[in-house]
Amino acid sequence: MRERIQRELELVKRKFGELEAGPNNDWFVVKRFPLGPGWNKPVTHVLVLLPGGYPTTAPDNFYTDSDLRLAGGAVPGSATAGQQAAGLTWLLFSYHVESGDWRPDPTPDDGHNLLTFLEGVARRLREAS
Repeated sequence: MRERIQRELELVKRKFGELEAGPNNDWFVVKRFPLGPGWNKPVTHVLVLLPGGYPTTAPDNFYTDSDLRLAGGAVPGSATAGQQAAGLTWLLFSYHVESGDWRPDPTPDDGHNLLTFLEGVARRLREAS
């Protein structure tokens, strides 16, 4: 499993650049996740926790910098400030992949993986709401 996660993290790194992974590969952080218009800054950290059943079980939710806000200063919808994870305080976004919509393949480059999860995160953040 460790090899699969490492391969998937390489896919993520190729698209999003610098990242940090937890010592047991149970979480990772994209250091400069790009944000579009509608946010109070152009980039944020994005933390993803990997569930124990990964890759059969999809990641659930994601975290951003604790100070990420909409351009007008409001906390985004479906987000909760002040959440602790990986030793830091984050803004938690409620974001779920329906189990029927998550189809990992035995080959990490095919099917759903950490990169496809982050592509969903990017779609959510493009909403800037």
